[in-house]
Amino acid sequence: MVDEQLVLNVGRNLRKLREELNLSLRQLGEKVGVSASTIQKIEHNHISPTLETILKIARGLGKDLQFFLDPEPEHTTVVFFPQAQRRRIDPPDVRFSIELLTEGLSDQQFSALLLSIPPGGTRGHLRHQGEELQHCLCGTVALTIQGKQYLMRAGDTVHFKSDRMHKWVNVGNVDAQLLLVCSPPLHIGRGAVDR
Repeated sequence: MVDEQLVLNVGRNLRKLREELNLSLRQLGEKVGVSASTIQKIEHNHISPTLETILKIARGLGKDLQFFLDPEPEHTTVVFFPQAQRRRIDPPDVRFSIELLTEGLSDQQFSALLLSIPPGGTRGHLRHQGEELQHCLCGTVALTIQGKQYLMRAGDTVHFKSDRMHKWVNVGNVDAQLLLVCSPPLHIGRGAVDR
């Protein structure tokens, strides 16, 4: 039996997307190959769409199936993360780890990360839109931006336009920690930093 909440999610998410795209029922129907009357019934939860119909609509709109099944996200204005609950990522083939300090806020405008870098750990040749602030909490990190090097020790901060080629390396003999704040927010996957 189909979960009633899933059906409600599909109808609500389909209608919201159609309105965002400024499409009439007829226009959407022509675009995805499903009749306008069927789309209207799905949006108003008068029918339970078949998996084939949902997949047809998803493909026609360039969305994955999960988009239509997920509940509407809650509007979140405060997120509290005890240290033990922060998500930690150890990207493959690199020598540093990432703790996410910002996740889950509605319309998030920046992201903050805590990088733990062993001696010799490095990340290089980065470039992305926006601004970035790097604050050294401990250790010694050489940050290079457009060929110019800044030697950062505990308490030092560098704020820069992040569309400039930049890289960093822990040049000290002990672990270093960097606090990174980026705007717009970075999209962090389970295994790497997506810029």
